[in-house]
Amino acid sequence: MNEDKQDIIAVILTHNRKDMLLQGIHGLLNQSRPLDMIIIVDSVSTDGTYDCLLASGVLDKAFIKYVRLEENKGPSGGFAQGIAMAQSHSPSWIWILDDDIVAAPTCLENLLKHKGVSRCIAPSRDEKTVPLFNPAVGFTSHSKALSFSSDKDVVFSNTCCFEGMLIHGDIVEKAGLPDERFFQVNGDTIYGFVVSLFTNIAHVKNASITRLLPQKKPLSNRRAYLLIRNHFLTRDYLKQYGLLRPSFFYINFALIVFYYSTIVAFRTKSPGMPFAVLKGLFHGIFKKFGAPQ
Repeated sequence: MNEDKQDIIAVILTHNRKDMLLQGIHGLLNQSRPLDMIIIVDSVSTDGTYDCLLASGVLDKAFIKYVRLEENKGPSGGFAQGIAMAQSHSPSWIWILDDDIVAAPTCLENLLKHKGVSRCIAPSRDEKTVPLFNPAVGFTSHSKALSFSSDKDVVFSNTCCFEGMLIHGDIVEKAGLPDERFFQVNGDTIYGFVVSLFTNIAHVKNASITRLLPQKKPLSNRRAYLLIRNHFLTRDYLKQYGLLRPSFFYINFALIVFYYSTIVAFRTKSPGMPFAVLKGLFHGIFKKFGAPQ
């Protein structure tokens, strides 16, 4: 790849968020370091996303490409296809963004200032702490100690998410694409973790993004199902890279299953959550992954 030219392609995945998508695209168009291409991947939206983009004039720009998928494969599957499309153009960098993210005008410019120390660089968001994936238990934790509260300009971690990660094309070749079997929940965490095996992941304080969606809603049965089911995929990745510690992993997983099927079910007043957890266990054991069934 041509390191001097530094072609950068943004991949933004959308599903039924046309108004937020437009804000995110305008954020990309206003970057102090212009993008060479923007690929909009529409994951089977039904809210008139294409007509909205057409009416706004966004699609009149030659460097903006719109692709509508034939099937909704969730964030993992959608970004897998979007990254593959971007990679076919042999860019130096690929910038991965959700459709509810608006990047500050200097976000990309400030991310690129750290290309000498990392080939996967993530922005900071709304005072959110930097994630750390714990391979011993297979879950991500967020700690105030691992954040920018200590006046660090850059924090290194072993994972990141699809909310603005900037990844070098060479790393995509080594790490591969996101695993579409996750569909949703932990797909970006595991992809970030795999990427961290090939480069340091740097989270940059002054490269900021804003998330347009409100704070997280109460845990749904669907998310509980995916969390439990996808933990089997997490286990397989840990095993693949020689990081699985079976006794500790399974003891912790048993506690998680108990926690969600009892305490969380009680707190969320959801009588269906224990059944969602059991369904997640069943599908995980029998490897029924992908879109929720």
